[in-house]
Amino acid sequence: MNRCMVLATVLLSFLTLQSASATDWIVPEGQWYFSPMVGMNWEDKDRAADPGVAVSLGLGRQIAEAWALEFSAFGGQHDGFNEQNMMGIGVDFLRSLNTSGLVTPYVLLGTGWIRDDIVEHPSVAGELDYDNFMGSVGLGLVAPLGDAASRFRAEVRYRLDLHDPSSFGDLLTTIGFYMPLGEAPARTPKTLPDADGDGVADDVDLCPATTAGSSVDQYGCELDSDNDGVANSKDRCPDTARGTKVDARGCPPAADNDGDGVTDDMDKCPGTPRSVKVGADGCEVDSDGDSVVDSLDSCPNTTMGVRIDVRGCEIRDKIDLPGVQFELSSAKLVDESTAILKEAAETLRRNPDLRVEAAGHTDTSGPAEFNRDLSQRRAESVRRYLISRGVNADNITAKGYGESEPVADNSTRPGRIRNRRVELRILN
Repeated sequence: MNRCMVLATVLLSFLTLQSASATDWIVPEGQWYFSPMVGMNWEDKDRAADPGVAVSLGLGRQIAEAWALEFSAFGGQHDGFNEQNMMGIGVDFLRSLNTSGLVTPYVLLGTGWIRDDIVEHPSVAGELDYDNFMGSVGLGLVAPLGDAASRFRAEVRYRLDLHDPSSFGDLLTTIGFYMPLGEAPARTPKTLPDADGDGVADDVDLCPATTAGSSVDQYGCELDSDNDGVANSKDRCPDTARGTKVDARGCPPAADNDGDGVTDDMDKCPGTPRSVKVGADGCEVDSDGDSVVDSLDSCPNTTMGVRIDVRGCEIRDKIDLPGVQFELSSAKLVDESTAILKEAAETLRRNPDLRVEAAGHTDTSGPAEFNRDLSQRRAESVRRYLISRGVNADNITAKGYGESEPVADNSTRPGRIRNRRVELRILN
């Protein structure tokens, strides 16, 4: 039972070993080899036999970088109280532990079948021969033999004969050599995965998504010649002095005099107020794309493509001019009217294809003929002012309607004030 526990413990250790990266530690991978060995078998004392000669003949191949598979036939002869002859066959897995020096140590784990022929003893009655399964673990080493392809081999093996009702544990020490059979198979160079194609394998690449064509260091990261934290491919100031604070372009931060977050060298609108939202060019944002910035847009969600006034609102059938006033019974504009007319002129300049009519209106105070003439003169006054502000004269006409088109009740003072007006009617 204790011997089985030892074998199980060694098996677990064997399966969890960490091996160094190995190459051809026996023979080239995939090539078969032949391995004769000779030594001593120190049998279990319960066998009542003296130590004897042990021989074996192995045939195997290296199946992976650190692994070899070996088939063997073995035998041995022992004198003593129980004179006996042993023979058997086995299969072993060998795993290298290190290939950095001339000598390569390895561990092994195997199983197989063993036959023990015991010479009849006068004091023992009955058949003593038996066949059993066996398991073995061991340590060995491999070393070169000069310039020859063969290699020296030495090994210590513990073999557990699973005899019923009691098992036997034998210790074997053997030496021999490896001899390759035939020509080594052609070896295909191994290519390590390199997903970003920068020449640095993925398992050591600290920057696995480097842009194709970029120059990288041994860790797969883009070069940064001036050590400012910005890769050469993105560095617009490649010779920045060490320790200088830089921006995302690798350059010392430029001034931003208007405080909008866009440096002066990139700012197309350098006098933007601090409170407004700006784009990457430093100009105020125009979210609906109507050419009226958000801070001045009274209609922020205007449909794209419609004609809009200076406030960012859609122009429909007319442009109202609330607050445009004239001196009493006169066509002369009062000073307070000019601000509204300036906005109207800006709207017409923004829409050079827009044709309008300056329509003058009065309340019912005074004779109808006088009111019609007054409304005509006031409409003409508005037209002249708009033309003076840069509106195309061909795009604007003037007409007085007198008291004929009221929008409120002329019997009340507020109504009469609303009826005294000039508006711009859209003709197209």
